[in-house]
Amino acid sequence: MTRRLPAVFAALFIMAAANSQNAINTYTSGHYTLTCPADFTGIEAVADALNGLWNAFNGVFGFDPDVSRHPLKVTILADRAAFDAYIAERIGETRSQYIFLKYPKPENSELVLFPANAREGFDAFSGPALNRQAFLQYLSSFVQEPPLWIRDGFQAYFEKAVRDPSNQAFTPTGYSPWLETAKNLHADGARAVGSEGLLSAITGSRNSAEFYPQAWSFTAFLLSTEKGEYQRFLHEAFMILEGDSPYNAQTQETNTELVRNRFLRFNSCTQADADFAVWLEGQHTFNELVQSGVSAYNGGNYLSARKDLVAAAEVKPDDPIVSYYLGLVSYSEKNYSGAEVWYLKALASGADVSTVNWALGLNAFADKRWVDARKWLDAAKTSNPARYAEKADALVKSMPK
Repeated sequence: MTRRLPAVFAALFIMAAANSQNAINTYTSGHYTLTCPADFTGIEAVADALNGLWNAFNGVFGFDPDVSRHPLKVTILADRAAFDAYIAERIGETRSQYIFLKYPKPENSELVLFPANAREGFDAFSGPALNRQAFLQYLSSFVQEPPLWIRDGFQAYFEKAVRDPSNQAFTPTGYSPWLETAKNLHADGARAVGSEGLLSAITGSRNSAEFYPQAWSFTAFLLSTEKGEYQRFLHEAFMILEGDSPYNAQTQETNTELVRNRFLRFNSCTQADADFAVWLEGQHTFNELVQSGVSAYNGGNYLSARKDLVAAAEVKPDDPIVSYYLGLVSYSEKNYSGAEVWYLKALASGADVSTVNWALGLNAFADKRWVDARKWLDAAKTSNPARYAEKADALVKSMPK
């Protein structure tokens, strides 16, 4: 005979099970208060990393570091499905990536995350998407409506921030994915946005797909230029945005005009555009680095070729063309062991098998490693007999018995 639970007891049992499944932990550290599912592992590591990002942001902006005046709220959902439901309930639609939900009262705003690929701790969230949204949360905790170029330019700037394992500090570093687009837009007179347009833009006034990369390049220029007047302007702009009270609730139009007028008081947009053009010309895209490296190699300038190709390899370590040409440079410098390393990397990265096998064969031949030379030349011959059979046979015949 099956015994049935009393209805009240059964209801309590179901509620207890639901509460167990939906149990959350709350953890406060530094600038952040995080809530997460009870079974999430590594909330302390997430908080430590977020505080590290905050420090990187504030290392540039220099806002009030008092943790009690600008608390930040982070909500971690169990998975993507829970994230979608949570976001849809609040804004009527979902998002493909993490999102910062901003409300008129900054203390109600929140950064909403979900762990990816069942990873634990900060590794479950780290990457450009988190960096962008964490920056928006940081900025919005001080100013409700920042100028558009500051909001977009700096979130693009910080998206490449990476953590140094030695001290756990985050630093914006490396090649920006926005460089090539920014250079193409700058070269297009119809779509280029000069400093006047960038400093004056407000939400909805510009095509975001065109504005965002140019806001990044303008921001990167102001941060990296050696001209003191631009560095001074940035510091003054940040002071204007922070204001004298704990929170700047001015409209975007007001903040934009205040910052723009501060720039124009000491700077000419015409001169700024000229300085920016010189700076941007000196920033080399991946394709420009490859083309320059190949041209230098073809011209026999191996030192210059190596410099450009190594820089390209730092951008795309697994690009087969870059690895192959670095092999050619090493071979030309009679660095046969180095050439073999690069050729093998090119082969592993998907370079043409017959071409690289032939290069490996020539390299081993020049290094008088006859056994290896035969192996690679035979491989080139087998993979492309029409191109390499005759040449491979001739080289093999010339080797010592």
